Amino acid sequence: MPARVEKHMRPRLEGLVRHPLYATWAMVYHMETVSRMLLAPYLEPHEEAVGGGVLVKHLRPARIGAPLHVVARLVRARGARVYTRAEVHTRGRKIGEGSVLQVVMTRARFAKILQEAR
Repeated sequence: MPARVEKHMRPRLEGLVRHPLYATWAMVYHMETVSRMLLAPYLEPHEEAVGGGVLVKHLRPARIGAPLHVVARLVRARGARVYTRAEVHTRGRKIGEGSVLQVVMTRARFAKILQEAR
């Protein structure tokens, strides 16, 4: 997935830090997004997937405007749990890597979880 580091992707940390760099939270967002893109074509019409966990290493900085290339590959699927490995690159250098867990469930179960969260 191609992307670009945008100004809104900087770290803010409740006003404590404002570096002009790609924030770790934005990297997590991109990793979860590519992992979902990988899984989505395989979901049945009655199924939904939800994030179950993300483990990320932010290896190098990237400045605002830097081009990004984010990829994910399937590591394993065990029951309802789908594990992917994700990487973020800029200008040919790996700047982040991580693992993403998604949990597949029926849309009815997901609707029940949403109702309980209110």
